[in-house]
Amino acid sequence: MLDGEAVVDVSEYTSALKRWWPLIAVASIIGLVLGSVLIGLQGSSYESVATVEVRPLVTQGDDPNLDVSRQVNTTTERAIAGSQRVAERALALLDAADQLETSDLNSPEVEMLADTLVVDTEVARDIVENITISIPADSQVLEITATAGTAARSQELAQSMAHAYLDFRRDEGLAGTELARQQLLEREQELIVELDTLSREIAAATTDAERQSLGYRDVSKREELAGIGARLANISAISINAGEVLDDADVPEGRAGLPFLAGPMSGLMLGALAGLGVAFMLDRRDDRFRSVASELAQMNLSPMGTVPVGRGIFRLGSDQAIAELNSETGEAYRRVQGSLLFNLDQSDKTVVLVTGTNNPHSTTTVAANLATAAARAGRRTLLIGADLRRPSLHDRFGLENVRGLSDVLAGQVAVDGALQQTPDLPNLRIIPAGSPVQQPARLLQSVALGRFLSQVKGGYDLVVVEAPPVLAVADAADLGRLCEGVVLVIEPGRSSRSDVADSVEQLRRVGAEVVGTIVAESTPT
Repeated sequence: MLDGEAVVDVSEYTSALKRWWPLIAVASIIGLVLGSVLIGLQGSSYESVATVEVRPLVTQGDDPNLDVSRQVNTTTERAIAGSQRVAERALALLDAADQLETSDLNSPEVEMLADTLVVDTEVARDIVENITISIPADSQVLEITATAGTAARSQELAQSMAHAYLDFRRDEGLAGTELARQQLLEREQELIVELDTLSREIAAATTDAERQSLGYRDVSKREELAGIGARLANISAISINAGEVLDDADVPEGRAGLPFLAGPMSGLMLGALAGLGVAFMLDRRDDRFRSVASELAQMNLSPMGTVPVGRGIFRLGSDQAIAELNSETGEAYRRVQGSLLFNLDQSDKTVVLVTGTNNPHSTTTVAANLATAAARAGRRTLLIGADLRRPSLHDRFGLENVRGLSDVLAGQVAVDGALQQTPDLPNLRIIPAGSPVQQPARLLQSVALGRFLSQVKGGYDLVVVEAPPVLAVADAADLGRLCEGVVLVIEPGRSSRSDVADSVEQLRRVGAEVVGTIVAESTPT
């Protein structure tokens, strides 16, 4: 949108519906059929949910103000709860409860028997595929949902997975503390042996310095031994708290899934939406201008005139595209430059940027011929080639690109050293792009560019800056914010409406003023 007005009005959408209604109808029918088939293929399934609170594994002596949320990674716990190992434990618990003819999965007898059972890993893998773990927002709760062919089986799976997960977490915590305790005990024995050896070495020492050194080592190891004792006491005080089942899984009262009518209705709606999407996509693919004047008016842009840009209309070679004086092409550019100069004179502006949407050739051609027309009209004109990435402005005049804008901005050449002139145009001075640079953006965003434009502004009636297309790189935006106005070159055969809208939006976003547009028409060579 530009200035609050849409680029395309509602009538274009309604016309798209009229053009593509058969496609929308076919897509709707296909969606209806597919929805009916899919809902018919939906098997009878039941879902049951068990809710588990995950608690941090902390010690009894920990700070009661400890942020326990840092102790539990719910994403990791969700992965654990839905893992193969937990499913195997759940299957073992169910088999043990079945053999003991009990439903209490927490009973010590069931857990002891489950530890001895070997389960079928394929069955456990099938269980995993039918388990879904979710985490309510801002909570440390896991909702374990089990899906099965019968209501009773779904309840058994959800409940057993919840208990198996807590068993797994508790066992892992106990195993971790036991490993730490064993490591400390081993180090304790090592220190006892080392202290015994030190004691003998101290007794056998012959000098005070030797005894003093050994004494320091003895004290250090005794402090380490005391620290190990404290750590062992802390480990002994650890209380493993894996969590608890907050809500047991219930036997579901009805089947899961959608009612039958939901399939056809959803399919119909989705098919219609898909058809609409494809229709609008196909319609919008033809985004070229259909009526340049009216569509530019909708975008609050008015063309200053129409000029040709095809190479075959110019007298010189294929690269040197400067219109002949008094030719139809020359007159077209003279009219456009007259309109441009009128707009600039009204607002006392001198420096204008010429850029396009996506075609650098047309932008360069228009900039070169605008500057030429102004010079022929007696205006002291400076033409600057600011396309530092693919410079071609010098080719339009048959000049060399040895020194230019890049060299001036880099401080390697003075402005006067970069100026060039053509014999037939005494009022025109040209500064080409200059030496190739690795990072043009650094020069175009430098303070030197602003100083350069301020320096040359006072010496000319018109300064035309040729820039790369807006949508290709950000160089035009960097230049536009320093120029006093921007002329946007539009090619109806190449520039789409969205291209123009995006280009204008990017320029205005950096504070550049689009003073007008020039419609460039390509002609055959």
